[in-house]
Amino acid sequence: MRNINYLNSLLRRLTSISGAVAVATVSVMAFALPTPAVAQQGSAGALLEEIVTTAQKRSEAEAAQDVPIAVNVFGADQIEALFVKKLDDLSYLMPNVQLEAVGTFPGVQNFSIRGQGINSSIPSVDPTVGVFIDGFYMGTTYGVVIDTFDLESVEVLRGPQGLLFGRNVTGGAVVLRNKRPTGDFGAKVRVGSTDEEQVNVAASIEGSIV
Repeated sequence: MRNINYLNSLLRRLTSISGAVAVATVSVMAFALPTPAVAQQGSAGALLEEIVTTAQKRSEAEAAQDVPIAVNVFGADQIEALFVKKLDDLSYLMPNVQLEAVGTFPGVQNFSIRGQGINSSIPSVDPTVGVFIDGFYMGTTYGVVIDTFDLESVEVLRGPQGLLFGRNVTGGAVVLRNKRPTGDFGAKVRVGSTDEEQVNVAASIEGSIV
């Protein structure tokens, strides 16, 4: 009988000790969890916002998930949240898409979508991935790898797009839209540097003239 009482007392002590250890463990885990920064929360929120596209050239923009074509769309907030500085930085964010630049001259595109692309810096060579800026077809490979500063959206359509965009879009089309003025006064400045001793400065200002 004495042994049974002793075992019951020991069991109660072990239970109380285990509970204290569990509470201490939970407290340590709670303090160990990282607290997300406000900037990270803002970036995550920007990536989850609804994106609209004008890829089908309709009178009104459509939600990207409702468009029955293979398209990737990035809005201004998404581009900033992903730290995209130039158009070729988007190559790592889309499947079957390589928005690379030819090393011969700066700004010359070597875009390839679904294996359709060219690798040439000759101006007379027609691209297989067409680039359109505000509805205008660029028609060349030169000066296409542009800075994404002050862009409203970037739309990348995968696959042949001749029905909507005409020639030289066998691989697909890259549709860029510059930011539209809101009519309110505002300014935007971006300054950056790289480990290759390059410094980039970009600025824009808008407002009514009268």
